[in-house]
Amino acid sequence: MCTRAETWRGDDPRVLAQFLTPGGATGAVAAKGEDVPACGARAPHVLAGVLWKSQQGSWYLLAAGDEDTASLTTTGGVQATARGPVLTVRTRQGATADLKGTLRDGSTLRALR
Repeated sequence: MCTRAETWRGDDPRVLAQFLTPGGATGAVAAKGEDVPACGARAPHVLAGVLWKSQQGSWYLLAAGDEDTASLTTTGGVQATARGPVLTVRTRQGATADLKGTLRDGSTLRALR
């Protein structure tokens, strides 16, 4: 889920990408940005990822882009590729990853940090 807040002055907008756990009532902030165009009229696309520990104790990298995301790739400590806007890969606690998305029009989408 992506949330964008702008002041009435129009400066320093803030963007939050939030992850909602299955059955959870509130979202956890996965990424945030300040003074970025993501999630807005000028740049509606967003990509974010989070490490998540399942109830069974396994760690996963969960990443998601918006509906125009054609594929996701992660490199670095976690390497995987997925078609579509969602990527789920089992990993280890503390793993780091560089996320990149490709939109349907072929342009690149970088992760919100």
